[in-house]
Amino acid sequence: MDPVTGIGLAAAIVQLIEVSTKITKRLVEFSSADLENEPPKSFKKIINVLPLITEGLRSLQSNVDHISPHAKDSLRAVVQDCLKDVFELNNILDKVLPSTKASSWEKTKKAVASLKHEKDVEEISQGIDRSIKALNFYQITKISQNGQVEQPSPTERTYWIVPFDRNPSFVDRSAVFDEIEKAFKVDEGVQPKAALHGLGGIGKSQIALEYCYRRRKEDPRCSIFWCNAATIARFEQSLGRIASECGLVPGTKTETDVPEVVTHWLESHIKGKWLMVIDNVDDTDVFFEGKTRSGKTMSECIPHCAGGSLLVTTRSRETAFDVLKQTRPITIKQMDKEEGSKLARKRLPEDTPEDQVLQLLKTLEFIPLAITQASSFIAKRGKTVQYYLEQYQKNDTIRTKLLSYEFSDHGRQGSSMESLAKTWIISFEVIRESNPRAAELLCLMSFFQHHGIPAILLRREQDDEFDFDDAVAVLESFSFVDVDESHSGFKMHRLVQLATKWWLQTEGYTEWEKWALEALKSVVARFPYHGPLSSPDGKLLSVGAILLPHAELVLQNNFRQFSSEVDLLRARLFSSTGCYFRWEGFLNEARFRFEQSINLNSKHLGEQHIDTMNSTIFAANIASGLRDPAAITMLERLLELQESVLGEDDPGTIDTLHELAKASYRVTRDFQRSEILCREALTRSRRALSMTNEITLSCMTVLARILSYQGRIAEAGTIQRECYATAIEVFGPSSHRALIARDNLAYTLSYCEETYGESYELFTENLEKGRNNLGHDDPERLAYSWSFARLLKRMKRVEELRRLCKQLLQEIETGGRSTSDHVQGIKSDLEELLRSVESEP
Repeated sequence: MDPVTGIGLAAAIVQLIEVSTKITKRLVEFSSADLENEPPKSFKKIINVLPLITEGLRSLQSNVDHISPHAKDSLRAVVQDCLKDVFELNNILDKVLPSTKASSWEKTKKAVASLKHEKDVEEISQGIDRSIKALNFYQITKISQNGQVEQPSPTERTYWIVPFDRNPSFVDRSAVFDEIEKAFKVDEGVQPKAALHGLGGIGKSQIALEYCYRRRKEDPRCSIFWCNAATIARFEQSLGRIASECGLVPGTKTETDVPEVVTHWLESHIKGKWLMVIDNVDDTDVFFEGKTRSGKTMSECIPHCAGGSLLVTTRSRETAFDVLKQTRPITIKQMDKEEGSKLARKRLPEDTPEDQVLQLLKTLEFIPLAITQASSFIAKRGKTVQYYLEQYQKNDTIRTKLLSYEFSDHGRQGSSMESLAKTWIISFEVIRESNPRAAELLCLMSFFQHHGIPAILLRREQDDEFDFDDAVAVLESFSFVDVDESHSGFKMHRLVQLATKWWLQTEGYTEWEKWALEALKSVVARFPYHGPLSSPDGKLLSVGAILLPHAELVLQNNFRQFSSEVDLLRARLFSSTGCYFRWEGFLNEARFRFEQSINLNSKHLGEQHIDTMNSTIFAANIASGLRDPAAITMLERLLELQESVLGEDDPGTIDTLHELAKASYRVTRDFQRSEILCREALTRSRRALSMTNEITLSCMTVLARILSYQGRIAEAGTIQRECYATAIEVFGPSSHRALIARDNLAYTLSYCEETYGESYELFTENLEKGRNNLGHDDPERLAYSWSFARLLKRMKRVEELRRLCKQLLQEIETGGRSTSDHVQGIKSDLEELLRSVESEP
């Protein structure tokens, strides 16, 4: 006789509960521990089915003494059939499940063997399903008065309808559970409600699932229900399961009655406390406006009473507020270092160095789903964290593939595979449907630097302020965008940017290029630009510093279409950023950018176009400052073109002529030719422009410098005094032009011993004004400070010289321009001067 036949109903129930619990535990432990060899789908199904058997059997067990002999015989047959099935299943598991100490080869061998039994397990699963239906039918049917005892009313039982087992990889986030308990403490008569909101993949559903198990342990008499509100179909399916397992739908009721029946039962008839998790309330429009088959919205089907608690999960903060009414939602943020490390190490090789784990967490921005996804990839592929990081750093294409890697995550609906990119794309689609402007901003922002994104890059001229703020609020609500620490711009996760770009590529490469082009246009339109005929204002350096990181990124994008338009936009941005680098003292970088601009403009516009010529004058100016003979050739060709196209008296032509004069004495030391060229430029400028024009003043300054080099200090001084007086009168004593003119005058006077005193006073004034107007390490201020230092050496004011050199060197070290070419040159000169002073007695 087999071990099942002949035993009574009570003994069969006890035995079936014990064996079912044992099998469930074995399968759960195996699926959690062995990441490389997961059991087949039929085995996974058993994990979900057996707990339903044990739950129903425990209820039946408590009333076994009140069941009639006839009913007992029928039930014993059902239980014995089920018991035979689980014994057979246990025998199969003995054959195919490896021990915890088994080698990788043994585990693989067992995994292959399990595939041979998948059909047998599927048949056993079907048999168990039939037993469950028979037991459920018995327990929810009202029995006539023929001696059988009716089961307890559905209002008196405790229910557990949660479709997922406990997550063995869950990492405790105690602060969040404290917030949930705090939210559930309400005044008498008020329904306890809490909502978890945060970025997709941040762990909201896992926290809700863990809370269910903790609540069940703390309060065994509390009924707990789980509803999936991701779609109307899944929501109806969840309510249907509650109605079926709680015996709420008699045969006379239709499926359209289920939501109303469940809501009414929970609000008015169930005894004892209950908790309902409403998971994935991510689409506000669907939740509040979409109709179920009952004709009601999902929000109208949510039960409201003081005896029942609601725990909602959503990606949208706005939705959380709408569901809770006046209650403040709980924000789920990224994991901290300790939490992230614990989660990662659940799957990573034990010998993974801690510094590599930390680098992985930083790369994945401490987002739980990203951590689980990466560790699953590493474990299944038999790779290392170092390998993953090396691959991730290569390029966006590989990063996207890694973020799109699909894996089976605990607690996901059915057997669906998950990935971080797929999770966020669901949110992207919701945003595009509900607020197209917000979706546009998300696409645009994904092409900028991930932090410090100023609003000026995002606003359009036709934007209504309210609509813009509303669109930003939507992105903030989904945790895709946040205000940065300086409160002057926005920031977003790098991973969100990457996923957004991937989403655009799935829509078609033209969609990706469309938004890459919009980002380029936005930066070009807003990056400050000044032509070669004007001095920079504060906007170039202040706004340029903010926009530069974004400019660098948009310049790196490669386009298949829009070739000429893109090239001309890039040419303009190369020129604009070149101006910025030039005035920051990074001369070689500036020159490279101007040359790029020249090449692109020449290709599409020709060398005679004004944009090409403007870039050329900038590049030649830097080449001249670097004493490169190429400057002479560039300027001579440019002057020829300008005189032909623009005319001799055009401001641009005059400016080029005076730049050629400068290059002649800088590069070839041909002071005679320089003087001739400069006087010609000055004559044209006075004739065509005015005595106060910036080009006229520049020509006078260069002429004075040329005369100084020839020892004609008195002539040079007269010209510099005139420039200084004009600059103060026209631009003001604190203007940038006045600072330059004061420096030039002081520099000229420093070559004549009789005017040392006046030069000293001018340098001292400029040193203070420059500190206030330009900053400590501004290249121009450092340049005339260096001239001042040389004056102090001539005047033999050694102590003052020593203090000035040390002060300037300290300002260079603490400033942000210490690596620029210009500043590095001044630093080297100051150090050499200081050494010479220190060596003197």
